[in-house]
Amino acid sequence: MVDDGSMASVNPLVDNGWALPTERSFADCWEEWMGFGTREKSSLIQYRSIYKHHFAGWFGWKPVAAITAQDIGLWEDDQRRRGYAESGIRGRAVVLKSFLRYCCETGAITSYPGKSPKVGGRKDAAYRAVSPTEVPTTSEVMAIYGAMWPHYKSTVWIQAGCGHRVGEALAFSESHAGLREGWYFIQNQLTTFGLNDGAGRSIEIKNEPKWSRSGRWVPVPPSVAEVLDLHRQTWTPWGEEGWFYESPVYAGRHPSRTHYSDKWQAAVDKAGLVARGYTPKSLRHYFASMALAAGVPLYEVSRWLGHSSTKVTERCMRTWWKGLGRGSATRLRVRWLVRSGRGCGWCLEGARA
Repeated sequence: MVDDGSMASVNPLVDNGWALPTERSFADCWEEWMGFGTREKSSLIQYRSIYKHHFAGWFGWKPVAAITAQDIGLWEDDQRRRGYAESGIRGRAVVLKSFLRYCCETGAITSYPGKSPKVGGRKDAAYRAVSPTEVPTTSEVMAIYGAMWPHYKSTVWIQAGCGHRVGEALAFSESHAGLREGWYFIQNQLTTFGLNDGAGRSIEIKNEPKWSRSGRWVPVPPSVAEVLDLHRQTWTPWGEEGWFYESPVYAGRHPSRTHYSDKWQAAVDKAGLVARGYTPKSLRHYFASMALAAGVPLYEVSRWLGHSSTKVTERCMRTWWKGLGRGSATRLRVRWLVRSGRGCGWCLEGARA
């Protein structure tokens, strides 16, 4: 194994005569996979970092065809022993799945390791159902908006009104807002892997949204458009793309996720909602609940959220859906507006009780 994380073909099994030279190592196949197709520079940096810190020690020297489901399970157990979060382990398993699929398609291995290789993607249990109590009311969203640090105010309604993830909201740009009236094309997200080869935590925009490399269209309600106009009146979008959000410390650079998290917590505290435990993701729950309550088809909501399938949306929202209309605490009086040439949006006809 090369200690500097490079993808050189190093296979002690072959060197010691325990395996045939034709049995390609994980490292050799990984290097080939890295050069396959077209990827964003930030993605390549991230994958090299993942290999160096998480795959090289376990799989790098091993013939890729010799990797079994048990090996993968032991790797996951080791990740947990090292204290990594489940979400991070799942994310790296997704990368592993993509790599092994490539190996299958190119003939390096004949099938996935083991009999039932669950080496990637999220398990059903990972899609935890959202409780109705986890969905903020409109008044609570407005309270967070009012308390948010001024430069980030519009991010609240970009997430709550358009369904952006927080990284996608922080990568909001003028260039993607003007492609189609009443709609926004999500294709960028803020990433913490930048130009330093993964050695630190620099900031860069990644041109690959989660679960998709093609992007997605989301409606921009008139009320959100007004919030965006207010932002433009105070802060001029910067850079060639017309980025909305800039680092408060370094001109011409994107803000950090850490800085945004700090400002979010301060806003939730100021709004008196700390006990509710809201996170930026709560705003996406609000978006989904409002759209579903307004009668928007599930497949449409799932597509707007950028979910990999409607099953994900169903699993996440099933508890909220069951409670819809069964009590005053979960009844939402919402009317969905469709305006030709002006996109879509919802109009509240009442507040959640």
